[in-house]
Amino acid sequence: MSTRLNVLVVDDEPKIRQILEQILTARDCHVRLAADGLEAIAKYREQSADVVVTDIKMPKMNGLELLRELKHADPLINVVVITAYPSIEGAIEAMKIGACDFITKPFDIAKIQAILYRCQQRVSLSRQLRTAGEGMLKLEELNRRLTELNDLKSQFLAALSHEINTPLCLMSEWIYLLADETLGTLAPDQQHAVDVLIGAYERLHRLLQQLIDLMQGHAIVLQRQPVDFRELVRQAVEDLLPKASVRGIDVRCSLPETPLQLEVDRHRCQALVAYLVDNAIKFNRERGRVDVECTQTPEDLRVVVRDTGIGIPAEEQDKVFQPFYQVDRRLNRAYEGAGIGLALAKRYVELHGGAIELESTEGVGTRITVTLPRAGAGVTLLRHDAAAA
Repeated sequence: MSTRLNVLVVDDEPKIRQILEQILTARDCHVRLAADGLEAIAKYREQSADVVVTDIKMPKMNGLELLRELKHADPLINVVVITAYPSIEGAIEAMKIGACDFITKPFDIAKIQAILYRCQQRVSLSRQLRTAGEGMLKLEELNRRLTELNDLKSQFLAALSHEINTPLCLMSEWIYLLADETLGTLAPDQQHAVDVLIGAYERLHRLLQQLIDLMQGHAIVLQRQPVDFRELVRQAVEDLLPKASVRGIDVRCSLPETPLQLEVDRHRCQALVAYLVDNAIKFNRERGRVDVECTQTPEDLRVVVRDTGIGIPAEEQDKVFQPFYQVDRRLNRAYEGAGIGLALAKRYVELHGGAIELESTEGVGTRITVTLPRAGAGVTLLRHDAAAA
């Protein structure tokens, strides 16, 4: 590496600190160690670092809290989080806050080398910004280099998604063989354990599919087929009723008696309705209400989702459809999720040639309206990007 990195490793496990120190030192990095977030802050104040590699779950101050403190002190600092394979939700939350990369346990030397290279590129750029001043760098060159770094991150996420999908497929085969008792009769406690595994597997699989669609962008190929849109809405709502029931939220669905015939991608349209309803439940008040209504005209079909939730401040409303965005940014977030549901809902609507609108009053609730054209008139399917598949 042309730029020697000053790296601060933060982990409460001595063995992990030792392994990372050996890996990083062998790659010409100057390495310091800290056992928790508070010690890391103290060492950073004594001497800054180019890169901080931190575990997420630690005593005293966890990795996300440390990340916020470091980003407040230096917005250009590179923070890489450590997460257990294949759990990536914590890493996604960290990247929303400002982490530049993440590594999984057990460590892969090649991936760590690639991350160090990306960090070295960012450090080199930030040093130029600090020493020469931003005005002395050509804007075109700065944009080009930042785009390259963003592309590298996208390639990394794409590769990670592929690697996660392979063991997931294998897991699903064995889990469902256990569930249908092909491998033998299960005792009640064993059946419960399998049900828990299935729930965890399906949640991780949905998250992986979301990430893949998010990375493909508008190169997604829609698998259109004639459907009665009422059935998609009913299924999406029914799947979320248990979640609403836990918090006493009343979900009401108003559908016409006549079929709502539309030629759409069944899977993604059901998903977009589910994202909207899930969001309305998630950000609602206890014993609140969610109304889902479908109507049609000769030209289009409309789906309206209203809630009595926390609402969205006016200055935040233009950001809610951005990937990984959530209104609640407190240290201890009250709302779970990766923050990509609304971004994907908007993308699916636009791929169908439709539109999505949001109206919200803080403290009162939110209304989202989706409009989809009938019979796909005038809609051109976008080319599939084979490299993104």
